Amino acid sequence: MSAVVDTNVLIFDTFEDSEFHEEASSGLDSIDKWHLPDVVFHEFMWFLKSEHYQISRATLKMEEYLTHEKSIFSPCTADDILFASKVSSYSDYNDFVILSVAKRLELPLFTFDGELKKKAGKHGVKSLKS
Repeated sequence: MSAVVDTNVLIFDTFEDSEFHEEASSGLDSIDKWHLPDVVFHEFMWFLKSEHYQISRATLKMEEYLTHEKSIFSPCTADDILFASKVSSYSDYNDFVILSVAKRLELPLFTFDGELKKKAGKHGVKSLKS
């Protein structure tokens, strides 16, 4: 099974003391291929910066996800950007880029974001149980 992975999954997987660490780690273990949209990496780095995570550690973590045998880097396309640009709020833009990648690839979405799951369902994208 393959899935498009949301940023919060990487965050919860990275921080062992996070609320959903076990679910994120076991969920990633159960997926054969992780489709990681480019915007996920940008959000992940900005989150690590906000947490004052050392840049050298952040770079290593980023490389770990990018080079993992299950990882597939899934850059967004012009169609993904156009899809996402139709949101009513700037705060939804990144989520809709990720959602568009899942929709385009016809893959389920792995996220812990309840609002994103609702949006996915409205656009015919399934979400993995998390």
